[in-house]
Amino acid sequence: MMEQRYIKRKRKENWSDDDMNKKTAEKIFEKYNRQDDVVRCPYGRAGTRKLLNTYAKAAVQLYGAISREDFVKIFNDQNTEQTTSQELYVLLLPLVLKDGWYGFYKDHLVHYWFFDDFEQVERLLEHQAGKSRYVPEKNEFLEYEKGDLTDNDHWWDVYRFMQETFGYSMNTTNGFYEVKDYFTYGNGISELGPILDRYDLVFSREDQFHAFINMLMTAKNNTRTWLNKGWTPEEMQQQIRPRDNTAMEFEVVKKQKVGRNDPCPCGSGKKYKKCCAKSDNLKTAHLSREEGIEFYKIWYGLMHFVNERKHVIQATIKPDFPNTTPEEQIYKVREILWENPELIDEYIAETELSKERIEILSAWRNKHIKGMFFILEYQPDFAVAIGANENGEDQLYGIKGITHSIAFAFDQKLPLQIETVLLPFKGKLIYDSFIETSSMGFGDGAKAAFQEMYKKALESGIITDLE
Repeated sequence: MMEQRYIKRKRKENWSDDDMNKKTAEKIFEKYNRQDDVVRCPYGRAGTRKLLNTYAKAAVQLYGAISREDFVKIFNDQNTEQTTSQELYVLLLPLVLKDGWYGFYKDHLVHYWFFDDFEQVERLLEHQAGKSRYVPEKNEFLEYEKGDLTDNDHWWDVYRFMQETFGYSMNTTNGFYEVKDYFTYGNGISELGPILDRYDLVFSREDQFHAFINMLMTAKNNTRTWLNKGWTPEEMQQQIRPRDNTAMEFEVVKKQKVGRNDPCPCGSGKKYKKCCAKSDNLKTAHLSREEGIEFYKIWYGLMHFVNERKHVIQATIKPDFPNTTPEEQIYKVREILWENPELIDEYIAETELSKERIEILSAWRNKHIKGMFFILEYQPDFAVAIGANENGEDQLYGIKGITHSIAFAFDQKLPLQIETVLLPFKGKLIYDSFIETSSMGFGDGAKAAFQEMYKKALESGIITDLE
């Protein structure tokens, strides 16, 4: 799973009425930050409390959440003044209730961003599990009390580049901050296109876009993150392999012997016999000939209906396979369909169709995924692409070709940026017959970032069916 997006939260006292778990979160906060536990600062410990408060602010800024035990160790290692986990609670609790910059949750100190959703803390700790912690020297550590993790020269290079490319405007500024937010904490590169479109930021030359992507990847790779316990992606990468090894080496999902009723190793949650068993036997990265013909018959029938209803092109699309209408004409109809997917409901209601075709079309209506993806690897049964799922998290998709494998259709180096619409079809994941590609190339920094994204997303498995 890619990095969970941690959005800056409102202070506890300023919650809006539409916060989903307001009452639950308040109860959790009060459980671990009890007003009844507040006592006067013990004699002679005011200076220690002040320093602990500074350390606590810096720690939650750098890590998001940190156990009391780890926090006390860092503090004691860097100071002659010593403290304990129990004293930490006694000294800081009044400041928690007064200022609200951090709080206690179970045996952790957590950033106030989590005060309205403590489940996010659990997700963060799951991502941090097993990783070492970045602990800078005291002077650097305390700088994080007021610092933003993204406040580094690499991001300001991106900002200056955007100003020089798009002009000095509010659109450029707002676009930059949204790109930085999503690229650092959230959906990352999958959201880049929509953000640029939203602020009408258009590159005039392809080389500008290439330079922009590489600058973004450099900034991301050199930004400290909560998920990495304060390490940058670049530093994490160096812990895994030597610095001079920059080749992109994605893990391949290894085939394993599983029973037909065992959970499928692809991570779909289905039984093996109802998921990857057939593709394991076929060893093919595209539909069978019969399946391909069936897809196009359904697809062209739908295209015929949409064109008749919306009068998109003058040509008549034959509702069958093969079809003689030029693909560039059908593409225009296809665009209208995905702008108005409710047309599928109308098609089903007004057309005599078999039960199987109705089920296929209904799945297209309700479960299609339209967006930007990046093909990272070709496996025997499908092309592996990464893109955002419905929760905004990065997800791996195993996409089959229709009449040919995607690897055969696109002879371009990986990673390969594509835009398409993913569709479920007879227990497989395909696309709607149209894929737009970019000739954009990626430098070593971008490839390293993609590799990290791949490994995180692989924890959730590869989706091979949307049904």
